[in-house]
Amino acid sequence: MPDTESVLKSPAPAATEASPSHSREPDGHALPGLHVPPGLRPGMPRNAMTTSPVEYVNEPLQVLAGALPADLQGHVYVAGPSVHAGSPALASDGLVMRLDFQVGGARFTSATMRTPSYFTRQQVDAGATARGPLTRLLNRFRETTLADVSLTLGPQETPNTAPFLVEGERMLLVTTDAGRPWAIHPKTLKAYTPLGYLREWNRALPTPWVFPLLQSTAHPAFDPAERMGPRADDKRPRLFFTNHAPKWPLGPGFTQLVSWDTEENRLNHWKLMDAATGEPVVASSLHQIAATRDYVVLLDANFPINFWQIAAQAAVPFLPRVQRAVEWLTASPAAPQAVFWVVRRADLQTSPGTLDPENPPLVSAHRFQAGGGGLHFAAIHENPDDVITLVVGHSPTEDLSHTLEPGELLINGNRVQDWQAGMPTAVPVTRSSMGVHRIDMKRQRIQSNLYSHDDFTWGLTVFSNAGLVNGELEAHLRLLGHVMNGKVPSKELALYLNSDGFTADMVPEALYQLYKPVVGDKSALPIRDGRAASFFKFFVDSGRFEGYVLPTGWFGFAPQFVPSARFPQVPHWKGYVVALVVSDPTPDLPENSTGDEVWVFDSEDLAKGPICRLGSRNFDVGMTLHTTFLPPGLPDLLEGQPPGNVAPYCVDVQQDLDMDAIEQAYLEWPQTLLPRVPPVLFAPWRLGVRWALNFPKLRQVLQEDVFPHFPRR
Repeated sequence: MPDTESVLKSPAPAATEASPSHSREPDGHALPGLHVPPGLRPGMPRNAMTTSPVEYVNEPLQVLAGALPADLQGHVYVAGPSVHAGSPALASDGLVMRLDFQVGGARFTSATMRTPSYFTRQQVDAGATARGPLTRLLNRFRETTLADVSLTLGPQETPNTAPFLVEGERMLLVTTDAGRPWAIHPKTLKAYTPLGYLREWNRALPTPWVFPLLQSTAHPAFDPAERMGPRADDKRPRLFFTNHAPKWPLGPGFTQLVSWDTEENRLNHWKLMDAATGEPVVASSLHQIAATRDYVVLLDANFPINFWQIAAQAAVPFLPRVQRAVEWLTASPAAPQAVFWVVRRADLQTSPGTLDPENPPLVSAHRFQAGGGGLHFAAIHENPDDVITLVVGHSPTEDLSHTLEPGELLINGNRVQDWQAGMPTAVPVTRSSMGVHRIDMKRQRIQSNLYSHDDFTWGLTVFSNAGLVNGELEAHLRLLGHVMNGKVPSKELALYLNSDGFTADMVPEALYQLYKPVVGDKSALPIRDGRAASFFKFFVDSGRFEGYVLPTGWFGFAPQFVPSARFPQVPHWKGYVVALVVSDPTPDLPENSTGDEVWVFDSEDLAKGPICRLGSRNFDVGMTLHTTFLPPGLPDLLEGQPPGNVAPYCVDVQQDLDMDAIEQAYLEWPQTLLPRVPPVLFAPWRLGVRWALNFPKLRQVLQEDVFPHFPRR
């Protein structure tokens, strides 16, 4: 067990500096901040759980107040669930949006993420494979907290979490925790290929489902070749993610680190083994990982998966009280400390064995813990003298495995309203903190500094825009041939984040009871006064906070840093922060605002508030999750066509969903579990499966309603 040192520090005061010349500042630096009237009431707006089903193409965003700076240019890609009240938000269909900024105006384009399971679901739920009411009931998809699941076909694959650029293949991915990443066309936003064939993944549940449950990393780690330098054995960039499953009642779970070999377009797997104990690593959740020059770091996150809860939701959708009872009786709190697993990149040697997802070779992982639980983190690429620097958002009691249910008792004695139902319980019941951790791999020790702020670190959830810390922004700029301004000065290195604050109307009493041993008495919580949502900037070197507290009744999502288009005259770490915000309609809203707006901040002075508000009568997006920025012109290069004479990567969906192999897997499944039982005894199973799944009709659905949407490239 590594030694742990931890100390809670107060942020250092801002240093007094001479103001740089105006030519070195973004155009918007001189624009004043806007006064924004409060919304209807404290807490979550109704608009947070409504998303327009209409898809828009190049729809204008109008300036509602302030001015749009001329040097705000490029594209912000946003991913999130297409939410509606009453359905679990994090399992909803994926929504992808592109915000386009150019001289003279802004526009947005939106699209639903449609995968093969999405198209199959439309037909199955409409009865295309049903022989009658019973088979229709068995086959249809039911809502669960993790994903919508069919008892006979498996979960719908719903990329709805984060956009992510794979430089080597010039592909833009959208990720999820419950499925494979999917590549999208950057202009149409349509999904066209998953990353890896199903046979290249290890299933989280050993079922023969057409659409198996796959668990992966919503935030992969990508290491551009420019950062690695020339290497004879690593000529092209590498993408790291995970293939894992937590421990569940019928299985021990597993944790695999996966690398996508962009040279040969194959997935290589390594099963993690605890370097201290020699036991297999079984993580609860691996929402985000990071890569440094010599290491890959995995964070076991606050997103525990309760298979009993999901099984009850899928099996008895018509008995919500039974579902809720099973959920809270079997719930376990998230780990009180963030657990990091560190793997040496030198140990990740590819071989024929690493292509086997079910039985890959073992690789040692070193365990460290500190700071309280969390979901998101970033790693500085350089690790001099084998010291890894991590920047982590710690929310020890944040737990996304539950959603608000109508009538549920809240921590303040109120009840959940119908319009809140489906919102994840994302508000921690303790104050959060930012942690800067240094892991010394030579001495096997972690040293931690924790920083907290009453305005900014309540409800620290979505960790946005790590691009300046992990090198993502520089990689995107280099793709267009830009020359960097040099390394970001240590005193300027910062992350931009949002906080949901604290609102008692989003905290179930049952959740408080689950974490009461950590939280203590309710009297320590700001139940009556609450804490407003905010956007803030955290300086890694000093632990200093700068930010903007949103007016009452406003919620913010996913702040994205955008460099000034006057780069390199303006350093690439200066520019704007673009964020989506929601509130409920009031007479104080500008004309053409639905309450869902895009706000633009000066990245050098968040505290003065937004300098521009954008909106449209057609802009209705609800809650969103993560973002990325692409400079002007880069989407033109991202059609999945690698540089040089290399064929574009694309999974053959017809081959991926080979119905002959799928049917055989269903029929032979009991024999694989009980190989000593005579096959003749499984005849009733085979008859029942053929009757329930109606394979001829299922084949027809795939041929007519799925495959035409994914032509071979």
